Amino acid sequence: MPKINLLTEDLINKIAAGEVIERPASVVKELIENSLDAQATKITIEIEDCGKKLIKISDNGSGMSEEDTKTSILRHATSKISSQEDLFAIQTLGFRGEALASIAAVSQLSIITKQEGEVEGFNLIVESGEIISSGILAAETGTVIEVRNLFFNTPVRKTFMKTDPVELRHIIDVVTRYALINPEIAIKLIHEGHELLNSPQVPDLINNLASLYGVKLAKDLLEVNYQKDGLTVSGYVAQPHQARNDNTQQSVYVNQRWVKSGDVSKAVYEAFHSLLFHGKHPIFVLNLEIAPGMIDVNVHPQKTEVKFSQKDTIFNTVFTAVKETLQKNNLIPELDIKFEEQLSFGQKIKTKILKKAKYKFEPSNQETLEDEEYATPEEDILIPEQWKEELIKEILPPLRILGQVQKTFFVAEAEDGIMIIDQHVVQERILYERFMAQLMNKQVATQSLLRGEMIDLTPTEKILIKENLIELKHFGFQLESFGENTYLLKTIPSVFGKLQPKELLYEIINNFKYGKNKLEQIQEEIITRMACRASIKAGDEVTVGEMQKLLDELANCKLPYTCPHGRSIMIKVSIDELEKKFKRK
Repeated sequence: MPKINLLTEDLINKIAAGEVIERPASVVKELIENSLDAQATKITIEIEDCGKKLIKISDNGSGMSEEDTKTSILRHATSKISSQEDLFAIQTLGFRGEALASIAAVSQLSIITKQEGEVEGFNLIVESGEIISSGILAAETGTVIEVRNLFFNTPVRKTFMKTDPVELRHIIDVVTRYALINPEIAIKLIHEGHELLNSPQVPDLINNLASLYGVKLAKDLLEVNYQKDGLTVSGYVAQPHQARNDNTQQSVYVNQRWVKSGDVSKAVYEAFHSLLFHGKHPIFVLNLEIAPGMIDVNVHPQKTEVKFSQKDTIFNTVFTAVKETLQKNNLIPELDIKFEEQLSFGQKIKTKILKKAKYKFEPSNQETLEDEEYATPEEDILIPEQWKEELIKEILPPLRILGQVQKTFFVAEAEDGIMIIDQHVVQERILYERFMAQLMNKQVATQSLLRGEMIDLTPTEKILIKENLIELKHFGFQLESFGENTYLLKTIPSVFGKLQPKELLYEIINNFKYGKNKLEQIQEEIITRMACRASIKAGDEVTVGEMQKLLDELANCKLPYTCPHGRSIMIKVSIDELEKKFKRK
């Protein structure tokens, strides 16, 4: 008797369905993509029992003919591609011809569809991949698909499903991803009769993000719009102080297709770099418009993974797009004691008009001006001439130092409010950027120790130093052997001169035991710690002159908004907020 047998068509379909349909959210994803490909402008998703009992998706798309409806449930039946060339120039979300066949194989499926201009619609009922009944009926233009009792004929698959809340979260996540990138399409999700998500038609992505993520977050989003070598990166990233404890609010799209791309995500994290607090994750929604021939979307049956033919180009372009966006925007968080503004969806979010100051802002004194309340876009705002260029650059606003609070914070007046500045993190950022620049240019500035400092080492430490004298010199440490287990430290990096030389040296030596490759990976972490230790601390007295010098140096930093750990350097309290709290308005 032969050991090798041909599988039945029914079993083949169930195996294929297992690759495409992993859980209820997989069904929702595939059907939403079909609706989008059908040019729908309104999509409603209704589910019961977290999608296990019912998934119903209704759209007002182009619909299907009777013949196409019957063909659509067959494996590898698709209208999206017809040749090998088409496979490498995919411009639709669906193309494999597996979704409906896979869904039909493991559920009780009903399709009601009607094309525009047709008098009647068509209904097809399928169970376990077999047609049970079909016929004409009254229907509106578009398609309604009902998937009942998912995995009813493959009970083992049900045992691999997670708890109801987890499965529901997966569905919400899928719907949210496609709602985010399609502001011109109204998408609604209803569970057990309760509306979980309602994304109305709005004119642009920022209004869509406001409707889904909230108006308060939308106010702190920065627009990304970058184009190079045929690749366009567009979307939004949130300011660093909006970073989250998890990465759930990160969405990457390639030609409007939601994908999971480690390359793109890594580029975004690298662009944020030292702006993020340890363990925090940036919020971003980015779409890459790229020639279809430069990507392969036929990597996985679920179509959530893509391969780029030019990975380095993609990485560098995304990195530059996000980095430049962060650098050209003012990243100072504004303290909003009570959020009162509301957004009218469907209207363009307007840029704030800077309020005309009642009193002229000057570095040393103030003089009363006319009590005009608002500046129109055409009016000149009262800004001292010498600072206009800096304000346009939006690096740091001009500040008038008022003093020190609790030997921890500087307080300074700005054009439209008060800045509260953490004295420790100001110097941290300055020292970090200065030393990183020197290290990258291989020109670390050093200072010689007059008498040198004797460093007593263990035998292990001595071996580590002997093997890594060149690396130590690269960091600004020059040592000479001075006996069996003793070295003479002659120079240290001048940036961190405030620290004890031994502290600096042992910080490096302690990491040599992990190898040179490991040291390269963590050298920035080491520098960050060194900058932290060398900076002024809470409790240190700082004169106004010293404050001014630090702020002048901070203004020359590339990213003067956070310390290397990602903590905010300064927070603004606006004049508007002060007037509200003192009931002046």
